[in-house]
Amino acid sequence: MSQESTSLDRIDRRLIALLLGNARATAFTLAEAIGRSATAVARRQRALEEAGVITGYAARLDLAKLGCATIVHIKVTLESQRKDVLDSFEQAIAASPSVVRCDLMSGSYDYLVTVRARDLGDFARIHREELSRLPGVTQMESGFVLREVVAPRLPLTLLE
Repeated sequence: MSQESTSLDRIDRRLIALLLGNARATAFTLAEAIGRSATAVARRQRALEEAGVITGYAARLDLAKLGCATIVHIKVTLESQRKDVLDSFEQAIAASPSVVRCDLMSGSYDYLVTVRARDLGDFARIHREELSRLPGVTQMESGFVLREVVAPRLPLTLLE
């Protein structure tokens, strides 16, 4: 299996879909749902892990119930696209404790940063203490999420 693109059959896709629904499912439970033996399912799961398709298992958390109900997307423009500027920004943003996602973008801004905060006041603190100190930034434009319409998920077409 290639690291860039892995060919998955129907059973692998079903196994992944089941694990996305419940990563703690036993091989026996998965086998019953798939219609294969627990040994065969465990072998496939191990192969998907070894191929890097499954990179780990984690609990899904309701961040709003944990006090981080405010989601803010920030469009960031840097002073230049020089490697040292990009590297400095990426190192600093990775160390920012409120940042839950950061993507290098094409188009009119350089990065799209996603922050989780308790509320507007907490975001003001994050902006002052974390975001305003990021190196190389010339412009930031923040947008507050009013309602999450589609939560982060795997594109369902990948499991067809």
